[in-house]
Amino acid sequence: MLKPRGVSITTLLVWLGILAGAYFLLAFGRVYWDNFEVQGILRQAANECYRQTNDSEVRLSIVNKLHATFDVTGEDRVGRSETRMPLVFDEGDIQIQRTEIPKYVNIWFSYQRRVTLPLIGQERILTFNDHAEQDLSPVKW
Repeated sequence: MLKPRGVSITTLLVWLGILAGAYFLLAFGRVYWDNFEVQGILRQAANECYRQTNDSEVRLSIVNKLHATFDVTGEDRVGRSETRMPLVFDEGDIQIQRTEIPKYVNIWFSYQRRVTLPLIGQERILTFNDHAEQDLSPVKW
């Protein structure tokens, strides 16, 4: 029986798939991990709405937690220290909606994130639309 020699097209496609997956993980993995953290912040804020009835305070809490988590300190071109936020949003991108019957809160947050692709150097802008909800009705024991 003869042994096959060389690389088959299937082997080539498997290796190309593995390389493409590794490239996309390198390029976009951190961004999607950060989005997972943003969703956690929104879930905490939705839970906080049980005690906090003022939506502007909840919105301010979300913005402060986002800055505490994602602010990056570096130097600009001149050498001065600056703080940058990799998430592109303003306070109007945080929408809070409460209902009375049933007592419920929905929080929507839309933001953009710039990604520079490795090896290519091109920049992509990803848009994320995150949502968190929480039942605010009293617990019945």
